Amino acid sequence: MKLHRYNILPFFLLICSFSVSQAQETRSFLSVTGGYSLPVGELARQKLNDPFAGLTGSGHFGQVNYDFRLSRGFGFKLSGSMNLNKTRPQPIIERANEKVEEIRPLINETSAYSWQTNVSKWKFNAVMAGPAVFLNFNWLQIEAHVQGGYVQVTSPTVDMAGTFESGEHAIQVSLLPASTKGFGLGAGASLRIPIVNQLYFHLSGDFIATEATLNDVAIKVKIGGYPEAAIPINEKRFVGVANIGAGLGIAF
Repeated sequence: MKLHRYNILPFFLLICSFSVSQAQETRSFLSVTGGYSLPVGELARQKLNDPFAGLTGSGHFGQVNYDFRLSRGFGFKLSGSMNLNKTRPQPIIERANEKVEEIRPLINETSAYSWQTNVSKWKFNAVMAGPAVFLNFNWLQIEAHVQGGYVQVTSPTVDMAGTFESGEHAIQVSLLPASTKGFGLGAGASLRIPIVNQLYFHLSGDFIATEATLNDVAIKVKIGGYPEAAIPINEKRFVGVANIGAGLGIAF
């Protein structure tokens, strides 16, 4: 017997209704998501005289969430996330260029030079908890939350090698990694779409931020036999990430 598409639609809606009715009676939700990450704050935008400004690019993240409903519309959310974001070396190159131009007359070097760069990634990890609200619309469920918790930010390693066209006075530039940790704030929302039984599709968007202080960090510049010069970086910065992703979850 041929099954027409007109018979499939009611069957699909019946499964969704049954899944949602079960989800509305459950108290716990466990999900895993991953996706696209963008930096926010002072690491994301250009800022004069700050070598870290504009240093962070896009990346990806992974996140685990546990939601517990205290009532039909209110509950508690616990999240753990890990971010890896690209490093854009241009701000470091600009600071290094300034230092090279200062030193070049002292070593009688007039030829042009070029750079080769090797960079690692920014790491932004967080464990957050806070209240959540739940809204049910037919077979969809929307969740929104605000959170606070522990955030750890690790800056990248930057290694640069410069070469003068004269073949003399090799240039070495380095930025060693540093880590800071402290209290952070977060907020976001998610959309749950039932698949079958307790399994659901999970869409999420989160914003996490903290005030980071990277102490004892410096860009080190060494040109030939000239004494090494350091550009210190010891300021507080408002940094964060905006994550948008998708994954799967289980209601129980």
